[in-house]
Parts: sequence; C-alpha cells; structure tokens
Amino acid sequence: MLLFELADKLKGTLTGGGQKTVTGVNTIQDATDSHLCFLTSAKHAKSLSSSRAAAVLVDKPLADCPIPQMVVDNVNKALIAAMEMFAPKLTAFSGIHPTAVIEPTAAVDKTAVIGPQAYISHSVKIGAGTVIGAGCTIGENTVVGMRCRLDSNVVVYHNCQIGNFCIIQANSTIGSTGFGYSFIEGQHRLIPHNGGVILEDGVEIGANSCVDRAKFGNTIIGAGTKIDNLVQIGHNVHIGKLCLMAGQSGIAGSTVIGNGVAMGGQSGISDNKVVGDGAMICVKSAVTEDIPAGQAMLGMPPQEMRRELKCVAIYQRLPELAKEVKQLQQKVEQLESAKNH
Repeated sequence: MLLFELADKLKGTLTGGGQKTVTGVNTIQDATDSHLCFLTSAKHAKSLSSSRAAAVLVDKPLADCPIPQMVVDNVNKALIAAMEMFAPKLTAFSGIHPTAVIEPTAAVDKTAVIGPQAYISHSVKIGAGTVIGAGCTIGENTVVGMRCRLDSNVVVYHNCQIGNFCIIQANSTIGSTGFGYSFIEGQHRLIPHNGGVILEDGVEIGANSCVDRAKFGNTIIGAGTKIDNLVQIGHNVHIGKLCLMAGQSGIAGSTVIGNGVAMGGQSGISDNKVVGDGAMICVKSAVTEDIPAGQAMLGMPPQEMRRELKCVAIYQRLPELAKEVKQLQQKVEQLESAKNH
C-alpha cells in the first residue's frame, strides 16, 4: 500500500514521502526502499542516516531525520499492527478434512476447522471458530473454547479445559501425567494423576512445551499468560494471570505463581513454592525458597537482583583483589617486623 494509506491505518502523522509504496516491515539496517522500519530506542537514531527505508515509525518527531517519519502514540502497538497487515497470506483449509476422525459423541461447532489426520475423541467439545491443526489429538471429555488455534501435532489429553482465544503451537502436550513416584517394595511406583488441566482465556503456549495434569484437582494457567517454547509445567502448578515464561524454564509440582510474574530463560522453581505477584526471576536462576511480591531475583540460589549483580562484579575482580590483599599482607608483615614502630 502507499505510505500515506498505511499512516492512516496506523493513525500516524506522516512527514514526507506519502506516495511511496510499502510492501513490508524490516529493521533499520535491513530495510529496503519499500519497507517501513521502526525506532523503539533513541540510541539507535544515528543508524537512520544509512537506512534505505521508506519511512520510520517513531513516537515523537526526530530532528534532522533523513527519511520520512510516521509519528504514532505507541511504536510497538503500531509495529504489531503493521506486521499483521503484511504477514504472509498462507493457504488455509476449512471445514473438516476427510482424513480427520471424529467420534460420534463429540460436539464440534459447525464453524470449527479440523485438519488432516486429527483425532477428536469421545465427548469432546470444540467451540466456534477454533482451528485444530493436522495430526492433533484431543482426548476424551476435553473442552476447547472458541477462536482457539492448535497447531500441528498438538496433544491435549482427556479431561482438560482450554479456554477461549488460546494458542498452542506445534508438538506441545497438555495434560500428560506428572512426574510423581513413590518408592515401594524396591521400585519407583507411579502415583496416579487423576486431575486435569485448565488453560484460561488468552493463554498461549509455545512449541514443544508440556503442561502436566494434576494428581487431584487441576493444573491451572491463568488468563493472558504467555509461555515460550520448551517449557515444563509440573502437576498441580497454579500460574496466575498475565505471566511470562521464557524458553527452557520450568516449574516443579504444586508451586503457586502470582499474577504478572516473569521468568527468564532456563530459570526454574522447585516444588511447593510460592512466588508473589509481579516478581521477576532472572535468566538461569534456580528458586528454592518462596519469593515475595515485586521482588527481582537472580542467581543460584537467587538473591535480590541488585545485590547479586554487585556480588558478580566483585567476583569478576577476585584475581586483582587477591593480588592487592597479598601486597597489603606483605606490607603489614614488614611494618610489624620493624624495630622502631
């Protein structure tokens, strides 16, 4: 579309270049003369001098900007809207594919889409506008709400509840048996997990992630929570609303996570812990104690983030500090050995 048309759709104010044709969005460095680029930090503004972009998204006008500017209230919001406009238009299937297997007792809304080789088990309910991708399996008595998207090869076990507007990316598993064993008569005996999983509205789960079912009751993931790829959620975990979990993070069984908690990549929480609202668990941190609300934690075991960063800075200076201590020790020994103090 023309640049002025895009500005109108994004509710932006355009300075110059309105007749340029825009075909996509790209970074400042990689944009061509038909791309819109974006500036989310002023420190990158100097890069615009070498950019070939048709225009740049900004939240306030820049002085001496060499390319047209599109000023919007929120760059990230406008960027998402623009990327959605220029997203690849993929071929979509509709209806129920002839290779899908749907049990007679399942209730599938007439507007739902069931892909090739999918299996919908007994007494399953699938809501309006939901898309079940190729090769998915939906277990007995599971409910999937409206306008959900389950990508290829997702498995949702029996007695699970998926809310509305949820996204589960390819190869993820919801409702698998949790890792709970008792050592009885010389062997590890699996404890039955008879509970289920509840994903509330707007939950998104990345590819190759697992959410284990509860022993009793339900494993619960709160509304609006977003989970990255390769994440493990243990049995009977309760995660609050609007949380973020980065890749390769994990939560052990029966832990309770508050609302708005963020977990960095490869971080973990041991079982039966409580993490308060708004807490932040930084990358590679291993939580073994309860975390109060609003606290940012870093390290193994985790400490308050600012304190841990100071400790890391000191650790990196240990060779120099050791040398200084040795020099001071020698000086003290010389002073103490002198005849005239």
